[in-house]
Amino acid sequence: MTLHPSAATLGEEARETSAWGLLKRVSRDLSRYRVQVALVALSIVAYTLTGIATPYTLGIIIDNYILKGNLPGLATMSLIYLLLLLGQWASMTANTYYIQTVGQLYLRDLRNKIFSKLQRLSMKFFTSRRIGDLVSATINDTSTLNDVLVSGILSVLGHLLSLVGVVAIMIYINPVMTAVALANVPLLIFIARTYGRRLKEAHRVVRKKVAESTMLVEESIAGISTIKAFGMDERVLRIFNTVSNETSRAFVGVAKLMGLFWPFMDLTVTLSVILVLAFGGYLVSVGAASIGVVVAFIQYVNRLARPITQFVNMYDSLQAALAAAERIYAVLDSEEVEREGIGAVELKNLRGEIELKNVTFSYVPGRPVLKNVNIHVRPGEVVAVVGSTGAGKTTLVNLIMRFYDPDEGQVLIDGIDVKKVKLGSLRRAVSYVPQETYLFPGTIMDNIKLGKPGASDEEVIAVCKELGIHEFIERMPDGYMTDAGEMGKKLSTGEKQLIAIARAMLRDPAVVILDEALSSIDVVTEAMLRGAMKKLMEGRTGIIIAHRLSTAKDCDRIIVIEDGEVIEEGTHDELMNARSRYHELYKNMTRTITTALLNPPK
Repeated sequence: MTLHPSAATLGEEARETSAWGLLKRVSRDLSRYRVQVALVALSIVAYTLTGIATPYTLGIIIDNYILKGNLPGLATMSLIYLLLLLGQWASMTANTYYIQTVGQLYLRDLRNKIFSKLQRLSMKFFTSRRIGDLVSATINDTSTLNDVLVSGILSVLGHLLSLVGVVAIMIYINPVMTAVALANVPLLIFIARTYGRRLKEAHRVVRKKVAESTMLVEESIAGISTIKAFGMDERVLRIFNTVSNETSRAFVGVAKLMGLFWPFMDLTVTLSVILVLAFGGYLVSVGAASIGVVVAFIQYVNRLARPITQFVNMYDSLQAALAAAERIYAVLDSEEVEREGIGAVELKNLRGEIELKNVTFSYVPGRPVLKNVNIHVRPGEVVAVVGSTGAGKTTLVNLIMRFYDPDEGQVLIDGIDVKKVKLGSLRRAVSYVPQETYLFPGTIMDNIKLGKPGASDEEVIAVCKELGIHEFIERMPDGYMTDAGEMGKKLSTGEKQLIAIARAMLRDPAVVILDEALSSIDVVTEAMLRGAMKKLMEGRTGIIIAHRLSTAKDCDRIIVIEDGEVIEEGTHDELMNARSRYHELYKNMTRTITTALLNPPK
């Protein structure tokens, strides 16, 4: 069970970009938060200095005050040591807070930027991409980028400064002991790299299995009616159980590696401590070092492991972050945006004339859906477009609404090429009621007002009364305040279409395009829909994508499209008398309806 198996993924289409180029881009984005980044830097410096000073101070306390019995001085130095620990705690708290602040600001602005870009991209972009990939780029990839390239790198910079500072102070105190203390560092790096690679692969498997589980749940919920209708419940459950078991095994695999990784790291650090104790003890015995120095070195050794582990792990995490960055910038850099021509105009005093001149269009290059189409709809004329499934009827709508641009030819409104019209102006002037009506979460009143933001309740009610659907809405549980549910799931197909028609009517457009669908609705709702459709079309230019030819019968003119070409046009009577393709379609429909009436389902 997969959705859009042929759709390109963002990973497949992301442009090859150098790691350095991506890092520079992220750095430019972070430059907007200079104040917060400066505070991060200050907290890193403060944490590093206090972190270096505490072991050194402890060594001094042991050598100069505890061993010498200097109690007054011990009290003073203990207070200083406490202040250093408090400073270390405060700087760590500030560092964590400001890193998270920078990260969340960056994350918020990046998501807003992607979402804004998605609103401006053309329908062509969405046709060839998986919805899941776009959602993942907006939510998951941005989080990955923030966790690694922003919060992660800022944290690593702090660890780097700390590492340099620790090694520097160790060399200053005792270069020979430093060499002994660092003898195990190559082993630390080896363990971190070895397990880092295996952990990366294990995490990759986990992400893949989690994605499969998520996709399966989404598909199962979206297609629940089909699953139940075809008795696929057990089969889907078996598939999910299999994926769920594989996901659990993947997580256990990660846990096993982590269970080995950290004990090995701790053991290696312990070996370094033992080396320092042994060699330091020898130096103390021969008078070449003090006990305080040995204690300070033990603390410094314990502080080396975490920065080294962070660096090695960051390398692997960086690869995932760079892959996420490529997917994000594949969206942000996409040139498939809706563009207005230079000097685009506002449509004013629209008469509603629609014309397609020599239009050819293809979704896939070399496979035209429309071929040299010429259509002229006069102002105030209501035209039905009919034809077999896949003939190109909906594509005409996509071109008029400028969801797509033709490969050849022109689409004109009042004689103006739609490419030269401001998109907002075009879509305010032309209302499109699709066959699959989408309602947003909220009330019926909210959904109707989408046609004219800022409209009053009284305006909405007046429009519904004019359409003849006011009483129908009032009979709902909460009238106009009835909750439509997610995607309008609480309403029937017919009810959603009535709301969509009211939404279009509220806008008071010059042109109405209606993808009519009267199947699978009851007789009463169908009668209301027909009445509302007729009222909506009054005094306006109308284009109806007619699925039931009984709707086309009442239109001023009928255009028949087959295989992307206009093959005939005329009134219902003219086309019936010509005994043409329309005559054939109409007779077939009549025969189907008659058969259904004579042989009702038992």
